[in-house]
Amino acid sequence: MQCRFCKTKLEHVFIDLVNSPASNSFLTEEQLNEPETFYPLKVYTCDKCFLVQVDEYKKSDAIFDSNYVYFSSYSTSWLKHAKAYTD
Repeated sequence: MQCRFCKTKLEHVFIDLVNSPASNSFLTEEQLNEPETFYPLKVYTCDKCFLVQVDEYKKSDAIFDSNYVYFSSYSTSWLKHAKAYTD
């Protein structure tokens, strides 16, 4: 894996959270008795630019589908927070 910003090879794991289900992927009542898919969750730190990042195990279009429950562009508090850092 390489850094998304500076393309340096990522060699250091900042924290290994082992396995986790996809974020905001809540199970329906019908899915409760089915096995849930888990993905490795290792957080890396780039030695060159210090960007902290995770590897991609699931494509974004598979995560942010019509059932996804949180979209930051609808959160007025998040938009206000982000605007404070861009102005």
